[in-house]
Formats: sequence, structure tokens, C-alpha cells
Amino acid sequence: MIENECKKRSKTMDVDKLKSLRQANQLDEARKLALSLLEDHPHDPDILLQTAYIHDQQDMAPQAISFYKQALEHDLNLEDRREALLCLGSSYRAVGLYELARETLEIGMSEYPDYNAFYIFFAMTLYNLDDTDLAMEFLMTKLLETTDDESIKAYSRALEFYSSRLDEVFN
Repeated sequence: MIENECKKRSKTMDVDKLKSLRQANQLDEARKLALSLLEDHPHDPDILLQTAYIHDQQDMAPQAISFYKQALEHDLNLEDRREALLCLGSSYRAVGLYELARETLEIGMSEYPDYNAFYIFFAMTLYNLDDTDLAMEFLMTKLLETTDDESIKAYSRALEFYSSRLDEVFN
């Protein structure tokens, strides 16, 4: 029992070290540590997720995707699952896997409907899939829902009306 507590504490310290290295932008050192930790803890979702973030920050999206997917196969807390889904969807989009991005971001929007970042990345993905009308509709809707800008609020009814009618001509 004491041994298990020591292992948990050690792992927590390792994950904290990875986070601090990432935040300090010491990414090469962070990546080396993460890969080393994965040798001892290959199925640890926290280490897998930190490893994914590190690879993402180093513009290594294909490798990050693999680590995000592995992390999502395990029990992540709700916030970590949300971030993993968002980052996986974004990474898929970044490497041109637009349908996988769409599917992943749709899962995220379904599970976390109040997390607006999913909708913005989803709109970007729709744009990449040549569904520009729906992409604009998502962007305009989220803008109207989240803005504090009075000049935009003043035209909210018109903007809401036109958001799904961008190609229509009114005579």
C-alpha cells in the first residue's frame, strides 16, 4: 500500500515536471522525459496526453495524433478528455485528415456542447471540406453568442438571419 502511494506520488511529480517543462518551452527536454516515462508507464493516460501536447507544440502532429488516440483509450478526467478531443481534432485537420477531424470534433461538440472552441475548429474543418456556407454559419452563430461588442450586437438580428442565407439574393 505504501509502495503504491509512493508510485502515485512519483508519477504525479513526473507529470508536473512535464507540464512545467512544456510551459517553460523546454520542449526537447520535455519530449525526452515523456518518452522515457512512457517506457515505464506505456498506458498512463496523463503521460500519454502530456506526450501528445509536447509533440503538438513541436509541430509533430502525426506523432501527437498517435498519443492523443492512446490517451483517449484510457480513463481521462472530463477536462483532459475535452482537451484531448479538441487537440486530436485540430491535429487531424492540420495534417489534412478532414473527415477524421470532423468526426472527432463532432464527438467533442456532443460531449461538451458549451465548449465553444470545438465549434470554431469544426468551422475551420468544414471550410477545408469545402462546406463554406455551414462553416460561416457556425462562426457567425458562435460570434453572436459570445461577443460583447456592441457594434455587432446592434446588428445581431440581421446577422443571425443572414448567417444561413449568405448566398441568397433578396430583391
